[in-house]
Amino acid sequence: MQWIFYITPLIELICFILSLIYLNNKKVGWYRSFIWLLLFTVIAENTGWAVYFYFHANNHWVYNTFLPIESFFIAWILYKICQPHFNSKPIIITGLAAFGISYLIESVKTNFTDYSMVANILFSICAIIVCCMYYYYLLKEENNIVVYKHAPFWIVTGIFLFYFVATSSNLFFKYLVEINKTKLVPIRFTIFLILNLTLYGTWSYAFKCQYKKTISS
Repeated sequence: MQWIFYITPLIELICFILSLIYLNNKKVGWYRSFIWLLLFTVIAENTGWAVYFYFHANNHWVYNTFLPIESFFIAWILYKICQPHFNSKPIIITGLAAFGISYLIESVKTNFTDYSMVANILFSICAIIVCCMYYYYLLKEENNIVVYKHAPFWIVTGIFLFYFVATSSNLFFKYLVEINKTKLVPIRFTIFLILNLTLYGTWSYAFKCQYKKTISS
């Protein structure tokens, strides 16, 4: 069953390749930054995979190192998307401040060897709130927006679904780990596998929408 652990790195690699195809054009603007995020994601995921399966060592430090990069990028993306609709800066700055303080406390306490779960949960709550506000203001938008062609909508939707379900899973982290140990049912891994497929699937579709918008204009 070890082959199943190849799926998430493969999904991320496919999304990275699609970002190179659809976003490798200056006309797409700040969307090109996704290429860098996905590159770091692929590197972090494969490093974590190698540390755990080949060296049989704790790989939490790998994802803990990547966590600030991921969180700050997501915060910046949400700010860029929400900027035309409302001022998300106060919520995002507050969320990042809470994340930063918690991250430093947790990391120093564990000598950066364990994953900063509380910091991740705090940022996830911030991201969920901003996503909900985006949906609210999008509904109030007077201009006619074709949602299925609107790249920002799909990016936010991927972020919202991922963080909403992931936060629920993280809150019951110890319980899910116990199920995995006693009944050998990888529930948490399965949840995150589906979440990664959802996140990178919606992002890939968003890249395609933005690409079509760029070439049509």
